Amino acid sequence: MKIVRHLAYAIPVLLLLVGCVQPQAAIVSEPETPTAEAQPEPTQSEAPMIEGGPIECDASLQEGIESTVNTQTSAFASDDFELAYSFASPSFRSSVTLEGFVEIIAGSYGPLIKSSELIFSDCMVDLGSGLALIDVRFLQAGNDVYGLRYLMIETMDGWRVQGASNLQVVGEGT
Repeated sequence: MKIVRHLAYAIPVLLLLVGCVQPQAAIVSEPETPTAEAQPEPTQSEAPMIEGGPIECDASLQEGIESTVNTQTSAFASDDFELAYSFASPSFRSSVTLEGFVEIIAGSYGPLIKSSELIFSDCMVDLGSGLALIDVRFLQAGNDVYGLRYLMIETMDGWRVQGASNLQVVGEGT
């Protein structure tokens, strides 16, 4: 019952966060040149304050999220699925066994297992719910650029992976 209540709260927040974050097209991109229509960045006093809504992650918070994802990914590369599983959220672990987790990762996220470098962007957090989203890109076999979006939850043990979007090829790189 507690999980159902948590999910009932988390799903609307997730939808709100997903609507606020735009995925990047690829890792390799041409630098953008400013246009005459570019607006200056708002100053701190002009920035709207959203009480309890999603905001950009600060450096410290994003570092914690990246550390969790990097450690889990390193565990995949070392075939230490038990360690990788420990970085899944408590609610995920209560509904998916270690064996089920291995099947999910091998079946749907295989390229992630052998990735060497992750590139993070567009981190958004809802401090009220302890949920965050972060986009992750990585290059596989020197050619395909994959992307996915992680849903993270803050726990007593730090940030844990609540879920991830489907792995998609989002471009090519070198």
